[in-house]
Amino acid sequence: MPINIQPILDLMQSILQGVGQIVNSLLLPPSFIAPPLSFYREIKIPVPQPPGVTGLPTFITFDLSNQFTADQEQEIRDAIALVLFNWFHHLSQKWNGGLNNGLSDLAACALTYSTKNLKPVWYQGVAITNGRKALEVAMDQFTNIIKENGIGLFKARIDYINFSFLDPIVLTVTSATQHFVPLNLVVNATKLDDPDIGIGLITGSMFHAWLHRAGFLDPNATSYFITEASMCVMRGYQPKAPGIPDSLYYRYFF
Repeated sequence: MPINIQPILDLMQSILQGVGQIVNSLLLPPSFIAPPLSFYREIKIPVPQPPGVTGLPTFITFDLSNQFTADQEQEIRDAIALVLFNWFHHLSQKWNGGLNNGLSDLAACALTYSTKNLKPVWYQGVAITNGRKALEVAMDQFTNIIKENGIGLFKARIDYINFSFLDPIVLTVTSATQHFVPLNLVVNATKLDDPDIGIGLITGSMFHAWLHRAGFLDPNATSYFITEASMCVMRGYQPKAPGIPDSLYYRYFF
């Protein structure tokens, strides 16, 4: 019997709050009515302060669906905190004592494996020719998104789904714009409860979703930047291990 994915499409429609959003080539019907704010609780995640970056907020704030349990909320908090750590770690290494030319662990990993879809859809600057430069552009856009979401321009929302048949953990859409980008996400709660899915996989899926909000496109496949950079996070920047297919990682991406 075919699976009815309309609930997923409806939920994805709910996070299209900006002008010019891309939905991974899907045209979604305008059938979703966003829940009232009483359906959410506010969470705040501390923002680390990398050298050379000014104007950062102390916290980044989300409205989290009340359908998430306390344990699931903690998993989401931990994954966001680890995305922020990866961003902080990259910028700290790139800072290189003020020269701002260092090669971070994450950029080195992206350089090794990423060769396709290297630029955000909104990007019109100098050609991006390798994974290191793509990663640097992505992390600079993370900085912009963190600032916008942290200073109260809008409140990002984390919505709830619970579909065991769906592998992706964190779902979102690609932003076509550089500015005014809310970090709206949908999290598949059943995956947070799966004992075989650890925080490393959840963080990689969260990082992948943030890259979508930063303007990067799929497909989820070997050599594509959005996939390779997220798998670098999952592997802790380590080289790929022979005999372990990439699909074991990118199955959790949307």
